[in-house]
Amino acid sequence: MTTLVGDDGRRLASAAPIPPHQSTVSEDRITLALSAWVIGGMFLDGYAHAYVIDTATEDFFTPWHGIFYAGFTVLAAWIGLVGYRRRRPGTSILEWFPPAYRPAVVGLVVFAVGGVGDGIWHTIFGVEVGIDALLSPTHLLLFAGSVLLLWTPVRASAARADRSPWLAVGAATLTIALLVFLTQYLWLVPHPWYARQFFDPNTGAGSDMVQLFLGSAMVSAAVLVGPLRLVARHWALPFGAAAVAWGVAAALEALAFSQEAWVVPVAVVAGLVHDVVLRAVGSSRVGAMAAASSRVGAMAAAFAGPAALFALYLVVARLDGPLGWPPEIWGGLVVMAGGVGLAIVLLEGSAPEPRDAVGQPAGPLSPPG
Repeated sequence: MTTLVGDDGRRLASAAPIPPHQSTVSEDRITLALSAWVIGGMFLDGYAHAYVIDTATEDFFTPWHGIFYAGFTVLAAWIGLVGYRRRRPGTSILEWFPPAYRPAVVGLVVFAVGGVGDGIWHTIFGVEVGIDALLSPTHLLLFAGSVLLLWTPVRASAARADRSPWLAVGAATLTIALLVFLTQYLWLVPHPWYARQFFDPNTGAGSDMVQLFLGSAMVSAAVLVGPLRLVARHWALPFGAAAVAWGVAAALEALAFSQEAWVVPVAVVAGLVHDVVLRAVGSSRVGAMAAASSRVGAMAAAFAGPAALFALYLVVARLDGPLGWPPEIWGGLVVMAGGVGLAIVLLEGSAPEPRDAVGQPAGPLSPPG
């Protein structure tokens, strides 16, 4: 404890010192909130591009870019303050920051370079009007810097061995939303008309649509499952983690682009399927059975969640008319989407067992504590 003493010798106050090698939970909560501002601004800018702005006359300096870059500026200032509060003589600036925040500093630099480059790019080449907006080099720099920033609360919580995983789940939620934004041209869940397009396996009519959707389903399943499995390397995923993460990502995409509100409850239900299966199958806490049960539960949940999402997609598509795909296609779609989630768990290999703050196994179902 640090004690403050007045001129008359009386103790004025006591406060815990700022940990030099770790961030505090309060600091990480602020980092997460400001990261949400950045992601919200990104989707708001996407909405403006899709529905508000005349892209033929737009320049770089718009209110939508302003909200987005203001969020980044405040986040950068906050991360700078986190390091400045821990400054020590004889150390480099990067060493001021807790190790969990150092990749974020790199992310700030990458993001700033991308932001400056984005202004120059728009001035020289104009404003992108479609998929090219997601593929311009400066935008890809912004995305890369954002990933390093968004994952900061996960790194920090893991470094402290936090008992609660919800800060990490929040960061994973924003990361999933960013990845959905980045791969929105492959996020085809809001478009049930794909499944109603006629496909003839004999002539190949409609095969392009089928191939595109199958590829998109694989990417979408990986985007939804991957960040949560990275969190699960340190904590047992709490019930509701997938429902929250997938629901938020689907809601942001629907508001900004597809305008299909039904996608949100579909994503939430699919996330609940993941969470229920994880709890139901990975429930053993008895001796050596606990680890095996946790592993099986993770595999079952990673399969069931994406499979449920695309099964529900097919149900919605069927409500508007007959499916144009034979059972081999729509059945294979569901299994393949689930298979991608399953493969991610299998590829984890010998991931460290989730443990609580005192080093004990966290258990397969609920967060420790």
